[in-house]
Amino acid sequence: MKKKDGKKQTLAVFYGGDSTERDISVITAVQAMKTLKREYDLYPLLLEDNAFYHVDKADEIKSYIGKGSAKKRVFIDKDGVFSVGIGGIKRVCKPDCFLVCTHGGSGENGALQGYLDVIGLPYTSCGVAASATGMDKALSKVVFSSLGLNVLPYTVIQSGDGLKRVEDEIGYPVMVKPLSQGSSIGVAAANDMKELKEAADVAFSFDDRVICERALTDFTELNCAVLTKDGEIIASELEQPLSWEKFLSFEEKYLKSGGKMSGGGRIYPADVPESVRNEVIAAAKKTYVGIGAKGIVRADFLLDNTDGKVYINEVNTVPGSLATYLFEKNGMDYTAVVKCAVDDAILRSKTRKTTKFGSNVLDVYGKSSANACKMHGKIL
Repeated sequence: MKKKDGKKQTLAVFYGGDSTERDISVITAVQAMKTLKREYDLYPLLLEDNAFYHVDKADEIKSYIGKGSAKKRVFIDKDGVFSVGIGGIKRVCKPDCFLVCTHGGSGENGALQGYLDVIGLPYTSCGVAASATGMDKALSKVVFSSLGLNVLPYTVIQSGDGLKRVEDEIGYPVMVKPLSQGSSIGVAAANDMKELKEAADVAFSFDDRVICERALTDFTELNCAVLTKDGEIIASELEQPLSWEKFLSFEEKYLKSGGKMSGGGRIYPADVPESVRNEVIAAAKKTYVGIGAKGIVRADFLLDNTDGKVYINEVNTVPGSLATYLFEKNGMDYTAVVKCAVDDAILRSKTRKTTKFGSNVLDVYGKSSANACKMHGKIL
């Protein structure tokens, strides 16, 4: 996309990170760079080992396999992206916006977003609060309930907690999940205490806390994405992922059918009654507004086929492939979806409230320091 001076806008693409979803993030970023390079000037920013790197041939998957391509460490502050070399500090890029493609961990839980807020740079994902809410499965359920949405019964356990409580409070079957993981990593279903113990052991290998929630036995998964376009909140058509397992596993999402998303297939638009479609879309929009979401968000739902009740399962604040494929029926291709997120991020940055509060506290404090700095009769 072009600026007023006729030049392309520059997007710095954040990806990688410290989570188990690092490889999925690389795929999302490579897809973005290949698709957007005609419309934007792109600058890759790989988050790795608590630092940022520029990667050669960043839009090729092979650059991240084995030794991969050469990479150079860079630094980010309010004036852009900089490198440090023999000639000193050099600005290598001044992005108009940061395209966030980091899934999980500090790239999605609000940590990266907080850093960008501190230095005042525009980015396409949710802010700190919404990001943290989306990442924490228990906190998100509290927020969903406060919005009047249906959530399945659940309880949270920590390592060392007895599992009898789960059996008594939730019963079987039960889904066991790490509290702050995505892509179905570490998720398992349990039908008895033996399976519950095994599932909990796996989940605790990924997180310090685990959420256990009642599992539906006859259900339909439904996904709906939401974004802001020209100030209006837009919801996508519903997707119905298909799975040969009882739930859509990591393997099915990414390792089946040549690595396509939702390897088990999907129905799009979802084959559900119009009343269910409208309920899910309304709930997705309500969630977007309720958590204070920004950018592109995907909300996942479960339809209980036995009674027709719709439950919100979770919200993904940096969804795989940026959920661009869900807006096809809205007449929006990949570039159009990303453009909405970029334009909205830049607008938010320009209109962000940065009012300074004038205060004479320090002046008064300084003039009266002889008295103000006394403690136990002594002047500090």
